Amino acid sequence: MPKQIYDVVVVGSGAGGGMAIKTLCEAGLKVCCINAGRRLDPAKDFRNHRKPWQMKFRGFGDPAKRSESVGYMDSEWVPGVWEHEIRYTTAPGTEWTWPRCWAVGGKTNFWGRSSARFGDIDFRAASLDGYDVDWPLTYAEIAPYYSRVERMIGVSSSVQNRPSNPDGEYLPPFNFRCLDHILQKGAEKIGVPYLHDRIAQLTVDHAGHPACHFCGACTTGCDTGSFFSTPWRFLPLAEATRNLELRTDALAKNILVDENGIANGVAYIDRKTRQEVEVFGRAVIVAATNVETARIWLNSKSRHWPTGIANSSGQLGRNLCDHLYGEPASGYLPQLLGQPSFPDSVGDNTIVWMPRWQNLKDPREENFIRGYSVYPGGGCGEYPWYAAQAEGFGSSYKREVKQRYPAPVSFTIQAPSLRLDSNFVDIDPEVKDAYGIPCARIHFQWDENVLKMWEHSKQVCADLLRAAGGVVEGSGDSPNVPGWSLHDTGTCRMGHDPKKFVTNAFGQAHDVPNLYACDASVFLNCTDKTTTISIMAFTLRSCEHLLEKFRRGDIQRA
Repeated sequence: MPKQIYDVVVVGSGAGGGMAIKTLCEAGLKVCCINAGRRLDPAKDFRNHRKPWQMKFRGFGDPAKRSESVGYMDSEWVPGVWEHEIRYTTAPGTEWTWPRCWAVGGKTNFWGRSSARFGDIDFRAASLDGYDVDWPLTYAEIAPYYSRVERMIGVSSSVQNRPSNPDGEYLPPFNFRCLDHILQKGAEKIGVPYLHDRIAQLTVDHAGHPACHFCGACTTGCDTGSFFSTPWRFLPLAEATRNLELRTDALAKNILVDENGIANGVAYIDRKTRQEVEVFGRAVIVAATNVETARIWLNSKSRHWPTGIANSSGQLGRNLCDHLYGEPASGYLPQLLGQPSFPDSVGDNTIVWMPRWQNLKDPREENFIRGYSVYPGGGCGEYPWYAAQAEGFGSSYKREVKQRYPAPVSFTIQAPSLRLDSNFVDIDPEVKDAYGIPCARIHFQWDENVLKMWEHSKQVCADLLRAAGGVVEGSGDSPNVPGWSLHDTGTCRMGHDPKKFVTNAFGQAHDVPNLYACDASVFLNCTDKTTTISIMAFTLRSCEHLLEKFRRGDIQRA
């Protein structure tokens, strides 16, 4: 029998893969999407309003089955979702945690939903401060795609008129909590912005989905589709076209090439049968996450591509960047001690943020270049996290916990690392995963610039809390281990010069014109913003570039 050939094979179904299958299927192309994990059923797999005390391990999961590589993500709420089986390694001196959700939709099932646009200050950072190179496109070129994505998914925020954070097309913002009003006054005193975050979570009904009902289960899966995820939004639209075939438990092994070294499909391992399968397409999109996309491309060796497909530049896997996360300060607001407990944090979302305010007029105003953002948190979350720090026993202990419930405050920094030659992904020459596929190996250290941001944030957040009348109780000893953010970038960087960059401004491989990367691997570096909405905007642009190639006949339909 003749082999089946699809128009496009898409690897991954998260932010990039989800946008790709929706866009291509709605345009009439026949698409096969392969996904490394299973499909989730919200009715069975999500939390469905269960409380911690209803769970055997209080929601934390069986400690005997927890994994260092999964870390904080592994829980009792959605068991069997975070990847334990597929290995990766780290080079000597490298710490890296890589929580991987390979269920259909990937991390969009559980992400933090912060959705700020990159701006010209990000795309032209090199021209401003002299470090590295500018991105190969301007904000004006990508802005229309951001607008289209915001209209598709629904992003709640307010217009803020800040040059570092372009405004978009927003639903009404979430209301400030009591603590936010207090902290905002403290921020005004020290000259720091304290504003609504941009979050892909609904404050009003949108596109057939209900507004958030504040159940507090966001990061364990939304039961109602009130924030963006591929399974709730893009997958149903793609499947409605009848142009999509979705293959689950299909772990991508390598990209197949024809006699000319052009991509013509993907080899994957069926994780249920453990057999290797080949699927063929006229074009291939890899949207498997930054490190995983690098692993697939680097493992795609042939006589045409002895060091990995599309790697004539030698830059494949290089330029690994990440967001430094950590808690620079914490404490409480005495004004709120003893106030009635109120579910002001049960939305489990980043209602507010302190967007980058450093180095906006002078690129070297501080003792570091570029800048970071901060997410303030606190209030009556589902569990009083500070309880482990409270003193007392029995009834006195309970009274202390209850009195403090509305008052705690903490801050989380999101700071971008700089591109370094020493930070990269390669293939471990000895270690293979359970399916015989060579593992990705991570080489990474925080750079001096991002560590200066960390120290700066500790002082600023403590000053803000004091200015708001609060009490500082804690200062971060060290940031989180690299990889924790899941915002890593850079392994297939885009740029105009094929000798220095893996892909062009459309995420298209310079060496292989029918191969695209549609995830954060194409980004030149991290910024102070999260990556997800930018992945969707860039993928939409990449897919329309690919559709134009089909329209012109540069790529023939299957």
